[in-house]
Amino acid sequence: MEELKEDCMEQSGKFRELFYSFVRAMSKAVDERTPYNGTHTRHMVWSGSQFLDYLNRKAEEAGEPAPFDALEQEEILMTIWLHDLGKLVIPIGIMNKRTRLRPEEEMLIRQRMEIIRMGGRIECLEGRISAADLEGLIHTTRELEGMIHRISRWGDVDAVSLRKLYDMQQTYYRDMDGRQLPWLTREEYEVLSIHHGTLTDKERQIMETHVVYTDKILSELQFPGDLSRVREWAAAHHELLDGSGYPKGLKGDEIPYQVRIITILDIFDALVADDRPYKPGIPVNQALNILHQMAQKGKLDQRLTELFAESRCWCGLGSFFEE
Repeated sequence: MEELKEDCMEQSGKFRELFYSFVRAMSKAVDERTPYNGTHTRHMVWSGSQFLDYLNRKAEEAGEPAPFDALEQEEILMTIWLHDLGKLVIPIGIMNKRTRLRPEEEMLIRQRMEIIRMGGRIECLEGRISAADLEGLIHTTRELEGMIHRISRWGDVDAVSLRKLYDMQQTYYRDMDGRQLPWLTREEYEVLSIHHGTLTDKERQIMETHVVYTDKILSELQFPGDLSRVREWAAAHHELLDGSGYPKGLKGDEIPYQVRIITILDIFDALVADDRPYKPGIPVNQALNILHQMAQKGKLDQRLTELFAESRCWCGLGSFFEE
C-alpha cells in the first residue's frame, strides 16, 4: 500500500513537471515569436517571485500572517508565465511595428517628393517659376522628408510638426497623368499624427485583443484546483482600478489583489524594457515615478505600488535594471 502511494506521488510529480514544461514552452514561444518581447515574461517571473517573498517578509515583520502561501505564489507565477499567451495570434506586422510608417509607406512619400521636385524643375525650365522658387521647393521637400523620417520613429509629435503635416495634406501637386493630388494623404497624416507609440487606433485595438485570446486559449486547459484562478487572472492583467483598462473595464474590488500585483510587474517591465519596437527603455527611477503617478490617479493599487518600489525586486536581473 505504501509503495502504491509513493508510486502515485511520483507519477503526480512527473505529470506536474510535464505540465510546467509545457507552460514554459508556450511562454517561450510567445517571447521568441518577436525580438521585441524576448525576455518580458522571464523578467516578470523573476521580479514577481522576489516581490511576493518581500510582501510575505513585510507581513511577518509586522507580526501578521504571510499573505501568500507556497501554493498561491505558485498560482500567481503560473499566471505570469501564461499572461501573454494570446500574443501568439496577434499579426506579426503589428507586434513588430517599429515605426509609425512602414518602410514601403515612407518610400512612397519619398518618391512623391521627388516627383514634386521633378515637376518644379520642368516648370522652371518652361519659365513658369523662377530658379529661386525651385530652390525653395527643393529645400522644403527635403526638409519635410527629414521631418517625416524623424516623426515616424520614437517620440511624440510636437505642435509645429503637426502643423507642417496638416499643411502638407492641404498642399497639392499634379502627377505625370495631370491628376491633382495632396503632398500627404489623409491616411499618412493620421498615422504620422499618432500621439504615442507606433500603432494606429485600429492596430492598438487588435493588439489589445491578446488578452481575449489568452482567455480563449486557457479555457481549453484543465487546470488543477490549486491553479484554478490562472485563467481569470491572466485575462485581467490589463485592467485598471479606475475602470480605464481592458478588456472588460473592471473597477476597484472587481480586480483581485493578485492581479493588481501582476499589472504593476507588467507595466514596470514594459517601461524599462529596451527591446520594444515603439519606444526606448527608460531608467528605473523614471518608471517608478510613472507607476506612482498612475497610483495617484487611481489606476494602480497605491500601497502595492509603494511596496513594489521599496522591494527593489527587479534587482538581480543585471545592469539593465540597475539605477
